[in-house]
Amino acid sequence: MIPFAFVLLQAAVSSQAAAPPPVAPAQSVDGEGKTIVVVGRRVEDSARALAACIARQCPPKEEIDASLAYAEDQFLAGDYPEAQRTLAKARGRNMRYKRELPVEVGDLLRASGRMLAVNGQRDAARITAIDSLDALKSGLPSTDRRIFIQRLAVGDAFAKDGRFIAARDVYNKVANQAAAAGDVRVKGYALFRIAGLYTSIAPLVPAYRQTAFDSLRRIDETTEPDLAPFRDAAKFLRCRLQGTGVNAGRDCIAATNTDRVSKAELIYAPPIDLNNWRQENPSTVARLHGEATPQWADVAFRVAPDGTVHDIDTVRTSTDVDAGWMKLVTDALGERRYRPLERAPSDPGLRRIERYSIVYDVVSMKGTRIRARSSVPHIEILDLTVEPGMS
Repeated sequence: MIPFAFVLLQAAVSSQAAAPPPVAPAQSVDGEGKTIVVVGRRVEDSARALAACIARQCPPKEEIDASLAYAEDQFLAGDYPEAQRTLAKARGRNMRYKRELPVEVGDLLRASGRMLAVNGQRDAARITAIDSLDALKSGLPSTDRRIFIQRLAVGDAFAKDGRFIAARDVYNKVANQAAAAGDVRVKGYALFRIAGLYTSIAPLVPAYRQTAFDSLRRIDETTEPDLAPFRDAAKFLRCRLQGTGVNAGRDCIAATNTDRVSKAELIYAPPIDLNNWRQENPSTVARLHGEATPQWADVAFRVAPDGTVHDIDTVRTSTDVDAGWMKLVTDALGERRYRPLERAPSDPGLRRIERYSIVYDVVSMKGTRIRARSSVPHIEILDLTVEPGMS
């Protein structure tokens, strides 16, 4: 699938932060039709399984799998710090196997980077994304698609950090390397990320408008048949430039959005602006440092056949979740638009579920080398939807 949702979810939060989840829970529906998150294992069970694996000196691949399973359960339970500690310990035990197990160690590092991000360790998350790339490079051919994809993830980390030029350079490198290797699809991913990056910025920073148009033209001028879906999707990105402000192009997107698809494909996501929430919450504005433990919520919703969103339901939250920012989340969800589905108008549509976490990054304090939590929050969005065919 074209990573259009990545681009739009970036634009949907104040920090442009979005990433795929390290884990995916199962789902069920109760008698009232509400989606419920169902964790397949208890945290205690996966903890015992990992401890037993380590005790019997199981093979590194099994130990990595057990560590990922335990961290997954900790994450789903909302224990972000412990999930990260589990992955950090697994990294310490298994980094020496990166040449023999480049994919497994790369997966471990990628999951660790994602958990670092939701724990507010953005710099460490970016470095860990690079470490994951290095692990793959240590044991795979240089033209392996998995290396290209992880290099894109490094670019994503730069983009989330506001380092747009660095992100663009990484994406360009992948586009050129993939083209040389004959991997047209990955070339499309890279070009689309560049266009998505600049079309997300341009409505807020007009100086980037021409660069955004140039990046779209670069996609339009491709001729490979495999890039036709990217040329089609570029029409939606171009709509973002039809006007000004964060909601630019919504009407254009609605008019262009005619082709029906079988899976949920996000094409418009309004921003979640936390500024009003902070101003209305005096304790947040006055706070010198943000909270170390993120508030979080799992929000389910249904994508209707016409691409609108309804049946928004907060199914699980941390004990301290603030209703103010959650309202901003659900309001923004209600304004999303997806491509129409290949379903009858009377069909209930597709259920989705996402984890929202409000995070205060660790930053260097002005005028000192001391690092502390920023007082400015941002939202990390992780898609927890179990797609058909996933186990």
